[in-house]
Amino acid sequence: MSADRRQPTADSRPHASTDREVPARFPPSTAAGKGEPAIRVANIARLISASLAHRLRGTRRPLNLMLGLTDRCTGGCAYCAIPARSRPEMSLPQVRRLLAEARAMGCQRLGLWGGEPLCREDLGDIIRHAQDLGLWVTVDTNAHLIPERDDALAGVDHLNISLDGDRAAHDAARGPGSFDRTLRGLVHAVGRHRFWTITVLSKANLDQVDWVLDLARRLRFLTNFQVLHHNDQLGRNDALRPDDRELREVVALLVARKREGAPIASSPRLLQHLLQWPDYARNRGPALAGAPRCLAGALYCNVDVDGRLYPCSLFIDESVAPSVVEQGFAAAFAALEPAPCGVCSATCFTEYNLLFGLDWQTGWNWVRALRR
Repeated sequence: MSADRRQPTADSRPHASTDREVPARFPPSTAAGKGEPAIRVANIARLISASLAHRLRGTRRPLNLMLGLTDRCTGGCAYCAIPARSRPEMSLPQVRRLLAEARAMGCQRLGLWGGEPLCREDLGDIIRHAQDLGLWVTVDTNAHLIPERDDALAGVDHLNISLDGDRAAHDAARGPGSFDRTLRGLVHAVGRHRFWTITVLSKANLDQVDWVLDLARRLRFLTNFQVLHHNDQLGRNDALRPDDRELREVVALLVARKREGAPIASSPRLLQHLLQWPDYARNRGPALAGAPRCLAGALYCNVDVDGRLYPCSLFIDESVAPSVVEQGFAAAFAALEPAPCGVCSATCFTEYNLLFGLDWQTGWNWVRALRR
């Protein structure tokens, strides 16, 4: 498959009848047009200032906190082992304390993930508390529960919705019936929430890039694409991992579509990074020419469901980790060792490294995407 070959779209593919419930057009989004912009100027200024301080003086600050709220999930993704972990969850008071301590140390963005965060009955309380602290809050979701629990998302700044393609492709990776529930939630979110989609590239959906992009144009959202990158504790990657040559062709297609102006949020530098990744079966490496310096554990970190603190999610369950529940966040962050690797294939972490490394092109790409 060459980079200029047109893939099936949401209208032209054989399964077009499976999503007739998707309206062809929507009224202008009420979510994007009211209140404050998707990311506040104050948050951006503090991110830049702290990134400069780290570059000049080595100052560590948890600018970006990723928090796993639960292992519970309504889905059954073939490449995910998280629901089988069943870790004990932090209580609401413990989460509130964590967020207050992280904010006092300079945290600007809170990314809630799981499992499925909407499985927590107190998600709305967590989001409201984070908003009261001045944090910019995002939620990763499969969208299954959005129509029923939309009130819990009332204060959220941004949603990341998992979408792997049309019904056949999505259900092959995420379980029978998942596509219909995801599409229902995604359609419900249009005009109510700022969101974009995350598509995990696997054997099941290498022909789905243009289908996802076509749907994004019709419903006016942005897209992200990522390769399988979970560690062996969180993921089951081998069965659905594509051949390196095929995957590289699809990444090259994404590079071409981005240049053409397709609704892709990912930065050009991130896509080029993925294109030159030497071995997609390995999610980490010591170095790669042109890759940004890893800042995990220095300017961003991940708190697991039970309160253990890691530089990023690639190290969950791989080593002993300090606990924010037992030690408090400040002490746990002080004890956190920086990530021992140099580069990774995880799209989110590479973007963080570019942003906090003050790559101005990536910064401009994301300011434009988040204010769209």
